[in-house]
Amino acid sequence: MTEKPPEKPQQQQTLSVRISAALRTRLEQARKRMSARTGESVSTSEIAKQLLESAREDRLEVVDMLVNPTEALTQIRRKGEAQHVLTRAEWTTVAHFVQQGLEAFSGKTPNPVSRESLGDVLDAFLAVYELRPDQRASKHDEYYLGNLPRDCRPGKAKTSDDGVNSEIVRRTVVEARKRLGEATTKSEPLLAGRNLLVLLEDEKLSGADAVDHALRPFWPGLWRLAARGHYHLTRQPVRIKPSQRDSFFQRPIAPIREGGYTLSFARGEGHDFSMLLGFPGPRAPLYPFSGYPRIGEFRSMLGALTPESPTPHWDGEHFFGYTAKPEDEKEKGKDFWFRAHDNGITFGFAEKEWKSVQVLFRRAWDVQEVRMAWDGLALEYGEL
Repeated sequence: MTEKPPEKPQQQQTLSVRISAALRTRLEQARKRMSARTGESVSTSEIAKQLLESAREDRLEVVDMLVNPTEALTQIRRKGEAQHVLTRAEWTTVAHFVQQGLEAFSGKTPNPVSRESLGDVLDAFLAVYELRPDQRASKHDEYYLGNLPRDCRPGKAKTSDDGVNSEIVRRTVVEARKRLGEATTKSEPLLAGRNLLVLLEDEKLSGADAVDHALRPFWPGLWRLAARGHYHLTRQPVRIKPSQRDSFFQRPIAPIREGGYTLSFARGEGHDFSMLLGFPGPRAPLYPFSGYPRIGEFRSMLGALTPESPTPHWDGEHFFGYTAKPEDEKEKGKDFWFRAHDNGITFGFAEKEWKSVQVLFRRAWDVQEVRMAWDGLALEYGEL
């Protein structure tokens, strides 16, 4: 009896197609997203293969939205604030920018993401995680666990990745959420945004209504991070153009004075405003502040640099500040200095003067018009 020759393994077929410039742009955008999500280099051909194999229309919708991210997020913001149901693709787009917001500005600003927002990301993940048809395990569980603090894992899972399952993932997320309420914790889950993105993008979930219902309670925190991530990538706010009526009827903001210093305001379009910090004395300098990112960082620097501060300097994206001993040893307290990175202009303050500026800014944000404008800008720029 003649034996049959062994069958040759089937070779994968290579398909060559000519694609339009628009499709090439979509594939390149998808490639960048995948690289940002995994931290690894991915080829355009591999992305095309994944999209063809998955045949998921919502994935292509996300890619299309990210071609014009500001326009896409503006539309999502309108729907979100109007309490309209967001599609899975829209929530995935939000999650993409949430990840960017959590990991943005690394090493460039001392301003950390708030623990409240981190908690919203963890809670949102758990809420959607329960929408999987198979609650026992996911092929992504090991990935999810790897993006959470190791010391939050239960028992033996702290030292090993063997036997990872959905229950371990749940317990680790719950523990990470619990520790955010502890003042001394150092285990902040800054990679948790990756988990939410993969969950929404790759897992089998219930319909759009169920996903929207699960995520809706966390919209404010997720939006703050998404707007932050958008600003990090584009340097643009997510702005809904105000009506002519809202632009026309804006009450002026009266100057505020404290300890010889003056803070004056000028209204701009929508919620925008700029400020002038006037120094004491005749013909004294006026220092301008404009834009939510710069004003916000200066306020944070004012709050961080105090006589009791354990860190005697501030090195942010826009400003550098530090404390020093007075040159005259007879003077009490510390001197405070700051300069802007873009122009190098430097000002120094005695401790009493610095405290006057701190009080001046605190009083300014007690003014209703300032606070309302600032809250509006926070929705456009996010948590900076």
